[in-house]
Amino acid sequence: MNVTELDKKILFQLDQNGRASFSEIARAIGTSPQVVKYHYEQLMERGVIKHFWAFIDYDKADYSFFWGYWLKFAGLSKEKEQEIYAYLNADAYTPIVMRSDGYADVFLCFISKDIFSYNEMLQKFFTRYGEYVASSDIFVGLGFIQFPRTYLIGEENHPRENALSGGTTEKAKLTELDRKMISLLLIDGRMEFTKIASVLGVSVGLVHKHYAKLVAAGVITKISFSIDYQKIGLLLYRVCFKIMQFDQKRIDDLYAFCSLHPNIINYVKGMGSWELLLDIEIEDRDALRNLIRDMKNQFKDIFQQVEINEIYQVDKFTQMAMEYPDLIPPSQAYTRGTYS
Repeated sequence: MNVTELDKKILFQLDQNGRASFSEIARAIGTSPQVVKYHYEQLMERGVIKHFWAFIDYDKADYSFFWGYWLKFAGLSKEKEQEIYAYLNADAYTPIVMRSDGYADVFLCFISKDIFSYNEMLQKFFTRYGEYVASSDIFVGLGFIQFPRTYLIGEENHPRENALSGGTTEKAKLTELDRKMISLLLIDGRMEFTKIASVLGVSVGLVHKHYAKLVAAGVITKISFSIDYQKIGLLLYRVCFKIMQFDQKRIDDLYAFCSLHPNIINYVKGMGSWELLLDIEIEDRDALRNLIRDMKNQFKDIFQQVEINEIYQVDKFTQMAMEYPDLIPPSQAYTRGTYS
């Protein structure tokens, strides 16, 4: 697909702030709001942008149990595979489902407020489909950091420009209205406040007030979006790292390297089978090999094992449970950034 340099500039501005207006974007890139609107609508119509969603600090929202699993399947028929993914995609407490080639067949996450709910979800899944799971690796999320997509404009990242989720102990006091707003913004991060007010039966002013409160409290750290990688001419890899030593200086060096590299988008700290996951959006496999070779060379004293997974389909990707999935009727379901 032909994605122009102007398209990329618009995508970068939306990556910085998914709720940016056409006028704000136009001022940032030196064009008119009408031009931005046209290119934005084309990006949505062609499906380059799949979905806007609120990047939530799941710890502050009181969802401290964020458990990831790398699964390898065996003995799956095509019909059973479709059934498994339909089950995962329908589960409001499975916010991430990424199908992959390489080390595993899928990466999925369960999120819950307590260990009992998590155990119930896990047992339910493995009772239904455990016979098809040949192996599983656990990754317990300890913090999620998202870096800007500066590769879109041919620049390196700058230190501390990131969005955070997890890794905190402070909980925010969220009302039912707050949580319903979060669900709507997970469905569509660019949903107009007038639409949110209409769905929730409250005033627009109250929606503005609660949104500002969620941002100020760090519950909503940004409005992000998901890309159709094939349509933009990119590949997505989620790479697993096992850390052999924990010299803080060297870990800080590794973080600095990742934060400054334009193609490393998500830095996910954890424990379990792996201590680090990186999401890398990159133009081709050769570029990925060069990046991984460079990392292995610079940090050979840190890495014990590195496994590469090419993500060929992202079914779901957010940082938060969909607590109120039925606020928007099926007839008004999200379609290319608008509601029908």
